[in-house]
Amino acid sequence: MFELIAPGGGPPSWLFGTIHSEDPRVLRLPDAVATALAAADTLVLEVVPDAASVRIAAGAMRLPAGTELRDLLPPETYRRCVEALAARGQPETVLRKLKPWAVMTLLSMPPARTGDFLDRQLHQVAAAAGKATIGLETTAEQLAVFEQLTPTEQQALLRAALAAQGEQERLFEALIDAYLRGALGELLALSDEHASGLTPDLQRRLRHILIRSRNARMLERIQALPADQRYFIAVGALHLPGETGMLASLKAAGYGVRRLY
Repeated sequence: MFELIAPGGGPPSWLFGTIHSEDPRVLRLPDAVATALAAADTLVLEVVPDAASVRIAAGAMRLPAGTELRDLLPPETYRRCVEALAARGQPETVLRKLKPWAVMTLLSMPPARTGDFLDRQLHQVAAAAGKATIGLETTAEQLAVFEQLTPTEQQALLRAALAAQGEQERLFEALIDAYLRGALGELLALSDEHASGLTPDLQRRLRHILIRSRNARMLERIQALPADQRYFIAVGALHLPGETGMLASLKAAGYGVRRLY
């Protein structure tokens, strides 16, 4: 977690890197994080995880009426999707109406068991304390990045996700271990390993649309926040490191950035 001081001064805010996980080790907030969240006036997330966001996401992931996933994929790829999602308790009736990129995202995350992911927990804690939660992006904006991928690119991502299923448990454990240690550079390296089945060109394109372009948008919206409040800003940890990461960009924009732990 990092302390932020806006260029013009004012009270401190905090920047916290998250990971999309319901692992109890991740949900057990360090004392410094819990204290900062309690001291903040407003919680700022990538997207507010409310019921409206869930509905919008569900709609964005579905194919248009009259189209099914089997119409878009080679039979062998479709069969492997059916098997992979069945192993996660998802029936083929659900799979049929999902877009290729939506299936890829499902296969790229651990199977949900409780639904109590870290960003949702932060939202619940803030709501219980009477704090407002705002988003740096809308759900539609966040998911629209996947629509920039061509059908060929979406199929390539889906095939890579299918090929990596046997390694998912090891990779997720490594990601959580690096996250808990605050090893942002290792998180980047593991993310690259996760995408190792893709061509270098597609890896670069993914980093641009999923990380760099969104970093620029989120930075712009952080800069627009009124400077007289204290914010607890929580974004995916992969958005923080690197030359175009949030930490470097905030420093370049004149923010004071100090690591707290």
